[in-house]
Amino acid sequence: MTFHPEQRPSASVPLQAGCPFSHSNGAVPLSSTQMVDDPDSFYAGLREHGPVVAVHLDGDVPAWLVTGYDACNQVLRDGLLFTRDLSQWRIPKEGRLPEGWPLAPHVHPMRNMLFAHGEEHVRLRGAFKTSLAKIGQRRLRATITRVADGLIDSFVGDGQADIVSQYAIPLPGAVLAVLFGFPAQECERLQQAILTLLAGGEEALDANAALHGLINAHVDRRRQEPRADLVTWLLEEGLSFDETRETVWLAINAGVGSSTAWTANTCALLARTEDTRIDLRSGLRHIPGVMREVLWDHTPVQQVIGRVATADADLYGTIVRRGDLLVVSPAGANLDHARIGGDSHRSTYAEDNSSHLSWGNGAHECPAQGLASALVQGGVERLWTRLDDLHLTDPDQPTRWNPSIIVRIPARLPVSWDARRARTRAETLAPLGDR
Repeated sequence: MTFHPEQRPSASVPLQAGCPFSHSNGAVPLSSTQMVDDPDSFYAGLREHGPVVAVHLDGDVPAWLVTGYDACNQVLRDGLLFTRDLSQWRIPKEGRLPEGWPLAPHVHPMRNMLFAHGEEHVRLRGAFKTSLAKIGQRRLRATITRVADGLIDSFVGDGQADIVSQYAIPLPGAVLAVLFGFPAQECERLQQAILTLLAGGEEALDANAALHGLINAHVDRRRQEPRADLVTWLLEEGLSFDETRETVWLAINAGVGSSTAWTANTCALLARTEDTRIDLRSGLRHIPGVMREVLWDHTPVQQVIGRVATADADLYGTIVRRGDLLVVSPAGANLDHARIGGDSHRSTYAEDNSSHLSWGNGAHECPAQGLASALVQGGVERLWTRLDDLHLTDPDQPTRWNPSIIVRIPARLPVSWDARRARTRAETLAPLGDR
């Protein structure tokens, strides 16, 4: 996964039927320009060869890519046949995983709910959800608004900004750092480590080590000095030091990555589409509806690595062997138009229908949907409230997407607005702080 255009994962998709786990002359790079610029056509082309296709991840690591809506649902719901226990994955067990593999931090088994199953999964997930429930909604809204206002204040007078690097990226990291109780002086280091890890590439493993160091120190700090934050509450729920540390690693990585992309993609839709801005001003649409449209068409997390088959299985016409890794594609599933009513019905369900797979499905469905939705909605609404005339600086310039196989996010989003009008509007808005 990457936030940097110059880093392009080397996943490829062999489209020859009957030859899984082998390259073919007709291989299509999963990070191809078509996937980035026109994902709808890209996934439709893959589905012509079936809802499950063989892929090679970075380093020629074999896996199956599941793009069909029904096939994705089956894999996500059937935790017995398709387990999150990646210790059953055949490639590492056979010693065939490349040394220094950039995606290793995302598949290495950890003591958190993502890799657990059965009663252990229920216990860890329950502790996390109980801790989340202790975040007061007033405190959450105030924190989001305060962080958003601080970021907007830093560029509002310029009349232009790159809304990705100056707003969508720093906003989630800063808010989550506050909720987890990290000291203010560590927020920038924490965010940089997360973004570098999510970017993949040569620096990912070092960034992961740095992130673990920050989290280890903070969990130890909260064992000695409890506060009203998520780390303290996880410890109070009876999680061990290692379970707390690795739960924090999971939550803050997933939260920053997905919320950053969701915020950026929603801002991109607002800035590029005049009809959307008109409908918002007139009350015909609202921000949550625009956010749901983004989840369907530009889901933040494109692929989920992954599930492992616990037995040989026929998955919609493809024979998957025991120990095989499956990469679930929410992007492919959400764009499976034929399965979800066809093109003519797309606009009618995109805003109000929540049967997309952006949250996952089954026992491992995202447990922080409320927090993520509040964070993105609060950030986008505050930006829209203060800059309701924002628009693309160059509307003829197509959106340039980062070539990531995991996270869908614009590389840059230069927008402009009337700076004098924005300053006048700011004077009428009551400041909202965490006090």
